[in-house]
Amino acid sequence: MRPREAYYTRQKYLFALVLSVVSIVPLLALNYNASRFYRESWMEKTALELATLAGDRQALIDRFLQTQEDQLAGYLSLYDPQTLTDKARLAALFEAMNRTGVITDLGVIDRRGDHLAYHGPFEAELAGKNYARTEWFAEVMRDGRYVSDVFSGYRRVPHLIVAVADPGRNWILRATINSALFNSLVASANVGPGGDAFIVNRRGELQTPSRLGLTAVKPEALRFFASLAEGGGRARPMGELIHSATPLNGGQWLLVLETNVAASLASYDKARRLDTALVAAAALAIVLVAAFLMRSMVGKLERADRERTLLTNQVREVEKLALIGRLSASVAHEINNPLQIISDQAGLMDDLMEEERPEAIVHFKDYRDALGKIRTQIGRTRTITHRLLGFSRSQGYEPAETDINQAVEETVALLEHEAGRHRIAIERRYQEGLPPVFTDAAQLQQVVLNILHNAMDATGRDGLIEVASRLEGDRVVVDFADSGPGLPAEMMAHLYDPFFTTKPKGKGTGLGLFVSREIMATLGGRLTAANRPQGGAVFSICLPRQRPPAPATPPTEQA
Repeated sequence: MRPREAYYTRQKYLFALVLSVVSIVPLLALNYNASRFYRESWMEKTALELATLAGDRQALIDRFLQTQEDQLAGYLSLYDPQTLTDKARLAALFEAMNRTGVITDLGVIDRRGDHLAYHGPFEAELAGKNYARTEWFAEVMRDGRYVSDVFSGYRRVPHLIVAVADPGRNWILRATINSALFNSLVASANVGPGGDAFIVNRRGELQTPSRLGLTAVKPEALRFFASLAEGGGRARPMGELIHSATPLNGGQWLLVLETNVAASLASYDKARRLDTALVAAAALAIVLVAAFLMRSMVGKLERADRERTLLTNQVREVEKLALIGRLSASVAHEINNPLQIISDQAGLMDDLMEEERPEAIVHFKDYRDALGKIRTQIGRTRTITHRLLGFSRSQGYEPAETDINQAVEETVALLEHEAGRHRIAIERRYQEGLPPVFTDAAQLQQVVLNILHNAMDATGRDGLIEVASRLEGDRVVVDFADSGPGLPAEMMAHLYDPFFTTKPKGKGTGLGLFVSREIMATLGGRLTAANRPQGGAVFSICLPRQRPPAPATPPTEQA
């Protein structure tokens, strides 16, 4: 390369590099700072929500336990032990206290620890027992009120008791809390997928079941939870979880809520990936534009310099390069013509070989193989010439004959595992022998995916989604029914409005049904929604059997 040409080449690269750096570096810095800021904000928001949830759940559980203590204390002030030792009276009192199923049994114990009377399912195990040496008896005789840890005791079954003594400590009224109901106060905490919620005592023993299968809490984790509780229940990350802890039962227990960081940041990560892809695309566009502009500008300077210095040898080089470019295009066109003739003749020879008797030609199979190789090499040569000419073919929107049952089933099978995690059953009722429809299967499956996601969100847990196909006149219909709460009347008017959503903030965009309806309109069908008489909502997609008119533009971008 001549020194002058090398100079202009360096200038092109230098200008393109400077323009790219000046444009891309601020973009990358902005993307990094925004990503970090939004991640920290998202984590703070999740931690605040978890701490708020822990505080609300703490108030609920403490109020629940306090209510049971107050109720027992109230009955202590109304009745004397002689009255309650009567089984009929104790049974009536049990029925009065247990209208909501809060307790499972009721017992009366005197100051010596003797079980005077009992009503419940463990009468055989508890009859005549003495509790004088038990921890809970000593506690209630000392403090007047006591809520125990979960223990087995004489029943040999884990249970939780609330006991209240009269002011003179002469007798005790004791109730056993319904474990399932008490556990539900913790289990109902919405900590998201992969999260956990449980109560643990100061010895690290779980008082309620763990969603993640924990059986005990290690000392270091218990100290960490205790520090969170002492800090007012604030939430902090540790490992893959964000934790919040708050004291319960007068500080005897700790309520621990944990949410999975990856799950809580799923929407953020999705947005970040999209943002990163957009930044990468913008950076690539900047580089290409910079290279094009710099090449154009510096090229003009170079040409002006060549013209000014009247260096004819350089002018001839430029002419030679232009001639080579035109020659390449011309050669590519010219090669295609004989290639077509060779292809036609090879096809003719192939047809003639069909009319010959194989046994009459010694190397019949070799000739046929040679013709196949010729046609293969013709294809390769055509590909090279097409690349030389720089041709590319873009794929347009082309509906095809589609088995709607198969298209729907592929999407259902894709989401079946996720539905199983939420204990949602999917029941299929496909009508056999449905005629094919002419549609874009990928766009149709996007609509089905949006509908199934909405149905799973509406169903929650332990629900059912029914998928059924049928023929209705000259149209094929697929119904998606869920066992959720249904669609309120005020929602129906805005169901397909863009950005309208009833999902929690950060979980939905409000574009799924809007885009789905647009896709169905493009495919020549329609999307409808209604409430079922037995409860829940049903969304239906309807497509014509005949081929719809091809759209002028590709379908709406998928949500």
